[in-house]
Amino acid sequence: MQLFHISHLNYHYGSEEILHDINLEYDNQDFLAIIGPNGGGKSTLMKIILSLLPTKNAIFLDHIQQKDMGYVPQNTLANPNFPIRVLDVVLMGLIDQKIWGFYTKKDKQKALQILQKVGMQDYWDKRIDTLSGGQRQRVFIARALVSKSKLMLLDEPTASLDSKSAIQIYELLNALHSEGVGIITICHDINLVLAYADKIAYLNKQLFLHENTKEQSKTDFLKHLENHHHHFCSVEMSLKECHCERHEHG
Repeated sequence: MQLFHISHLNYHYGSEEILHDINLEYDNQDFLAIIGPNGGGKSTLMKIILSLLPTKNAIFLDHIQQKDMGYVPQNTLANPNFPIRVLDVVLMGLIDQKIWGFYTKKDKQKALQILQKVGMQDYWDKRIDTLSGGQRQRVFIARALVSKSKLMLLDEPTASLDSKSAIQIYELLNALHSEGVGIITICHDINLVLAYADKIAYLNKQLFLHENTKEQSKTDFLKHLENHHHHFCSVEMSLKECHCERHEHG
C-alpha cells in the first residue's frame, strides 16, 4: 500500500538549498534505507515526511496520518542520566492519550506488550541510563511502536553501536517490517543497507533511488556473525568472511 509520494520537492534554509527536485514514492512493502554524505539533506527529508517542517503541498499522504508514524531520532535523550524507567520511556509514546494526566492500566499493559515484542520485557523497571546503547535503541523503537505506528522512521538507529548491536537492531526492524510496519531508516553502514533494505535512496540534495536485490547469503552471514562470534567488525562484514568459515573451507 502506498503511504505517500513526494513530487518535485525543493527545500531551503534561508538562501541555502537543502533539497532539490525530490521525487519519491513509498510503499509499506519496501524497507527503504537513505544514505548519503553529512549535510546532504537526509534528516531534513525525514522531518518533512513527518510534517515537522513546512512544505507547500509537496507531500500527499494516503491511508496514513501523522499519528500513524513513529519517529526514532538520532539523539534520543537530551540528558542520558535522567532517572527515568524503561516503562515510562515507552509510555511517552502514548502521552496524547493520557486521561486526566494519568496513564491507564491498559496503557501500561500495552507498553509491556511492546517491550516484549522488542525483547526488552525483563528491563521494564530498569533506569534507561543503566542500559547499553543497543538496549536503549530497542526501548526507543518500542516507544515509537506503542501508538500502533504504520510507518517507522529512524534517523541513524545504529549510530555509535557496535557491529553486533547494529545487526540486532536491523534484525528487529526486519521482523517488524515482515509484520507490515513500513520502515524508512537513515544509515551510513552499507553492509547493513545491502543486507536488509529493499530500496536504497542516495541523497545529496538530489535523490537517486536504487532497487536492491538483497543477497540472502549476506543477511545469513551477518546473522552468523551475530550468533557465533564474540568479535566481528566492518572488516568481516565487508569481506563476508570469518575465521571459522576459512577453517571449514580451507
